[in-house]
Parts: sequence; structure tokens; C-alpha cells
Amino acid sequence: MKGSYLAKLAIVFFLSMSLSVLIAQEDLDETSNPQANTQANPGNSSAPATTKPAGTSPADDVKNADLYVNSKSSFEISAKDDSSTVDYIEYKIGEADYVKYTSPIAILKEGVNRLTYRAVDKAGNKEPAKALVVVVDNTAPTVKIAPSEILYNLDGYNYGSKNVTYSIAATDALSGVKEVKYSINGGDLRPYDNQPIKLEKAGVNLIKYSAVDNSGNSSSEAILVVTLDDVKPEVEIQGNTPLVIIDGKTYSRKGNSFTIKAVDGQSGIKRILIKVDNAPDFVPYVESITIDAQGEHTIEAKAVDNVGNESETKRVSFSVDVNPPTTQIRKVDASGNGSNPQPAQPASQPAPAPAKTSTPSGAPRK
Repeated sequence: MKGSYLAKLAIVFFLSMSLSVLIAQEDLDETSNPQANTQANPGNSSAPATTKPAGTSPADDVKNADLYVNSKSSFEISAKDDSSTVDYIEYKIGEADYVKYTSPIAILKEGVNRLTYRAVDKAGNKEPAKALVVVVDNTAPTVKIAPSEILYNLDGYNYGSKNVTYSIAATDALSGVKEVKYSINGGDLRPYDNQPIKLEKAGVNLIKYSAVDNSGNSSSEAILVVTLDDVKPEVEIQGNTPLVIIDGKTYSRKGNSFTIKAVDGQSGIKRILIKVDNAPDFVPYVESITIDAQGEHTIEAKAVDNVGNESETKRVSFSVDVNPPTTQIRKVDASGNGSNPQPAQPASQPAPAPAKTSTPSGAPRK
């Protein structure tokens, strides 16, 4: 270097939220290679090299970048020379040629960009080139919410049980996801901590969620509307003829048919299950039940709604008597005293009339 030359270079970049950051660099060496900025990202101790090392992947370039910005950000460069006047500043983006700096620089190309810059004084001294590796990301992250069980959709409305939990996942291909936030039923936004979300309120619930990437891009706020159905369905067993009680015992008429009905005021009935007598398991109900066998019987029924709520089990027990009664008859005398009951006998047939003898015509009568 000719003479005493000390220059300071500052880069100020403005994000869309009007945040400014000052990056200062010193120790210029006219013969050195372009230097990487080691102060733009204090948390990154391994500064990116001026030239891309062999075997470095695009993912590594993104990971090792000095800054994550979007195209709304711009860069200002300033320089001073302690011994002479700065003539101009020049810069280039990527492998393009140097151009003179005249106004704040905006980088429009998405992806990893290398901004190289240097100052030249009126004595012709050139600052060793420095480089800033910038990831430009103009694309908002994508964010999705996933229930632990498939929600039941009825007429465009989502229904879930109280056992369902909800997980939020966000992705961003360039700068990466910085933060995910959500709220429930109009409450305050809170950071999502990767723990499943559980709804507590029965009825309609609103989950709002969004994500922000490291370049400041925000996803649109998404909303999931879920009705939490924690009401059990109700089930009934109905016979087409009423049961009768005789001497404290319940009887069903022969040929009586039993129908199972269930109602659910929210997600609706998914299935009805029945068990008859000593069957080992409940089976789906498909048609009315008729029991004609002699003896005692039991019908059990329950219903399950479309989010898994199960009704209480209803049970009907009764006896079927298919044996006809027998009758007896007895003679009762005029005094009212009856003889022992005797089985009814068929009525006796009347005695036949005596036969008549016919006399031939013209024969003498005696």
C-alpha cells in the first residue's frame, strides 16, 4: 500500500420494519482477497469464504449466510480515508462486473447472493474487496395444521371429539421458519412450542395460526373451525306391540318386532350396535329384531356418533310364551254342585230312525 491509508466501510441495511443495522470493517489490504463479513451475524462464528469451497452445498450456503432479508431491504455503503479523499465506492452482486455505488442497493434475486464492495480514494488506492453473503427470500412460509384424528365433516362443518389434538407445521425453503404463532377463540397470539394443542370448550372453536420466516415474510393467517362434540348419543329399543306384565313378569307377544332408534344432535349417528341374549359381542344393527323362541330373552343396544362418542347401553328383558293354554269343562247339576271336571267330549249322534217296509202296488194288504 502506498502511504498511510486507513479506511472504514459501513453497510446499513433497512428491513421492511425500518430496523437498521451497522456493520463496520477495518484493516484494509490492497493485495488481499475479498474478505467475508464476520460481524453481520454475531451468532455465526464460521464466516463464509469469499470463494465457494469445494463440496459446499446450496443448503450450506443458506445456513452460513450473513443475513436473511427480502427484496424490501436495501443496503447503503459509506467509506472514509484518513489521509486522502475517497473517490468512489464500487460493488458487484455475484459474478457480475463492478459498478459504481450511487444509491442504496436492493437485491431482487431470490436465493443466496454475494455482495462484494470496496472503496477507491483519489490517490488510486483500492480497498481489499469485502463480501457479504445474503439470502434473499421473498416467499412467505407455508403453514399447516393437522388433527390427530380425521375430523368428521357434515355439511361443510368440521366435528371432532375432546380427545383430538392439533399440531402446526411450517416450512420455508430459503431462510427457514423463525416463528409460528396461534390463538384459540380470539385469545392472545402465543408462540407454538411444538406441543399438540387441545381444545377444552364444547361447541364451536376457532384456531388461528401463521408463521414468519427469517427474512421477515409472514404467511397469511389461516383459520380452522372445529365443533367439539362431547355429547353422547341416545338410543331406544321399541317394540311394535307393548310388553305386558303378568304377576310381576314381563312378557312379549309372539311375533313382536323390536326396532332400535338413535339420535345425536351434533355430528350424527355413525352406527348402532346390538347384542341378543348370550351373544359374545355387539354386532351392527341392520334390521328389526323378532324373537319367537320360548323362554327368557334380552336385547341390548348402544350407538356411536361420528366423532366416537358412545351412548349408554340400553337393555330390555322379557319372556316369550309360545305354548297355548288348555281348557277343561265340567258338568254342573241344578243344585250347583258340580262333578269332577271332565274333558270335553264330542256330542253323541242321534239314533237312526226305523226302516220302513214298502208294499208292492196291487198286492193285498193284511
